[in-house]
Amino acid sequence: MADTCTLHILHTNDVHSNFSNMPQIASCLRQNRQRWEAQGERVLTVDIGDHVDRMSLKTEATWGRANVGVLNRSGYQYVTIGNNEGITFPKEKLDALYEHADFTVVAGNLIEPASGQTPQWAVPYAVHHWPDLRVGILGVTIPFVPFYRMMGWDLREPLPLIREQVAMLRPQVDVIVLLSHLGYQADCQLAREVDGLDVILGGHTHHILEHGERIGRTLIAQAGRYGELVGHVRLTWDAAAKQVSGLSAELFRTNDYQPEPELDDYLRRETLAAETLLDRPAVSLSTDLDIGWTNETPFGSVLAASLRKWTGAEVGLANGGLLLTTLKHGPVSYKDLLTCVPHPINPCAVTLTGEQLLSVLKRAVQPEMVQRELRGYGFRGNQIGWMGVDGLRVWYRPGEQPDIERVEVNGEPLDLGRSYRVGTVDMFMFSRLFPELADGGEIRFYLPELLRDILAVTLGDDVLVRAGFEPRWLPVTI
Repeated sequence: MADTCTLHILHTNDVHSNFSNMPQIASCLRQNRQRWEAQGERVLTVDIGDHVDRMSLKTEATWGRANVGVLNRSGYQYVTIGNNEGITFPKEKLDALYEHADFTVVAGNLIEPASGQTPQWAVPYAVHHWPDLRVGILGVTIPFVPFYRMMGWDLREPLPLIREQVAMLRPQVDVIVLLSHLGYQADCQLAREVDGLDVILGGHTHHILEHGERIGRTLIAQAGRYGELVGHVRLTWDAAAKQVSGLSAELFRTNDYQPEPELDDYLRRETLAAETLLDRPAVSLSTDLDIGWTNETPFGSVLAASLRKWTGAEVGLANGGLLLTTLKHGPVSYKDLLTCVPHPINPCAVTLTGEQLLSVLKRAVQPEMVQRELRGYGFRGNQIGWMGVDGLRVWYRPGEQPDIERVEVNGEPLDLGRSYRVGTVDMFMFSRLFPELADGGEIRFYLPELLRDILAVTLGDDVLVRAGFEPRWLPVTI
């Protein structure tokens, strides 16, 4: 047996169902695996979560089965889950997601409440054996605890769990690798505070770490987003010295590889099947609903009214940028709704004072907010857009610096000292675009329904839809 052996780890993260890149990823994994194994070297292929994204037709139609099919056909060996798997899939769908997986799911901090253990489709950790190398593999997802609990899961805090697992595994293995869907900052903290982690493969924050980052003896690597890059970590194990003697990271450009023909064919078949499945009617619409991001639209008002109705609030707020396509009179299919509102965004309700509500409205009407581009927080659109409202009438002065003259809430003057219940979207609780919403009281999230699930119900309410054509933002001229 040689004194040293080389381990190659190929890793992806935050692919978000960008299926167009997956045939090239499969080619990258296969070609490099064949080359390195022909040289007698060891190879692992892993994904760090958020491989699925319900904005994709194929993911939505199959509840992620298409993603698992891709991972199988690409030769992945280990994966962990991200928040897109964990809190956009109802529990029964997540329980079924990996039923036909040819790889191992490592999800150490996800707990089944009934048993207090990792769910049956996952393991808390794994050990991969070769004759000359033993690799311990850990996996954790970001602990959005309230959301997971609403979906029927418990979560353990990652840091103490990882510390326990490393202490337990260290005498049994040569190398420990963590699949971390926690984000870059959390990975840096783990590297500083947990002795014994050799490699942290990260995700969630979409960082591009060209050559990784060393903190102490730990290498942190992350490969951007959308499958545009594949990460490669090269590790040399010195058996005689019983230590890692070499550790480096690099990134491969997915577009430098030709697509795998078999995976291309599989995806074409899945696309046809998904379109057929989602092309069935979801609801019938009594009128056209057009979109517009720079002005008030009936569709924006209807979305705000839908959130208000769903949450039982006094006021509804929904930015028009959430609506990406017009819906036409007549049957509206599930595919139409997915195209229009693809975001993995949920309704929520929050209590605001009248003063806070007025501050939100003043900020919402400013051109720089209406036109502001947004990425992340579940938003899959382009810009914030005009704020649709329901339960309100707002008199405002337009111009370069608009201002609010007067506000009525359900026919009564806005009382700055009174509390109001507001139905809106959860992304405002995280993005701090409107700090008053994030800092409001009695915040309640509504899961597992996404915006399109709500519209599939409320668009059938002709009274609600017709009321959306009544202006709520009323310009005042001097």
